[in-house]
Amino acid sequence: MALWTRQDNGFTLVEAMVSVAVLLVLAVGSVAANRLTTSSVTINQLRSQANTLSVDAMEVLQSMRAENFLDLSVGVFHPVFDGSRWSLAAGQEMIGSFTRSITLSPVQRSLVCFAAVCDITVQGGIDDPGSLNADVKVNWMQSGQDKEIHLTSLITYWR
Repeated sequence: MALWTRQDNGFTLVEAMVSVAVLLVLAVGSVAANRLTTSSVTINQLRSQANTLSVDAMEVLQSMRAENFLDLSVGVFHPVFDGSRWSLAAGQEMIGSFTRSITLSPVQRSLVCFAAVCDITVQGGIDDPGSLNADVKVNWMQSGQDKEIHLTSLITYWR
């Protein structure tokens, strides 16, 4: 005596088709999630490398300031290590797919103040020979878009 009828065989085929469809949706979803994760990892790696390059350049500036502030001047530079000490070379530099530059600009202070150190002003002041604005910039291309990181600091002659 047969327990299966023609109707039961059709139901099993429908179950198999639904199972295959569910597995296909899960496979497509996992591939999409994997691509998104891989893309995010790449983006984070590039940003981390750029951040490291900018922090390194700012640390070089701090080191040079501590050694001899008078070695620093206004202009666009990049750090150079000669084996024993750091210095600044003119222009920007390419490091792999990154472009790094350090811009040192004059600091202007108010002409009139009643303190030991006058406030910094954008215009109408006098250049402070003991202070420089430092702007470290790292640029790179990511997914066809220009990206950049800026670090800024006030570098002062403190000895």
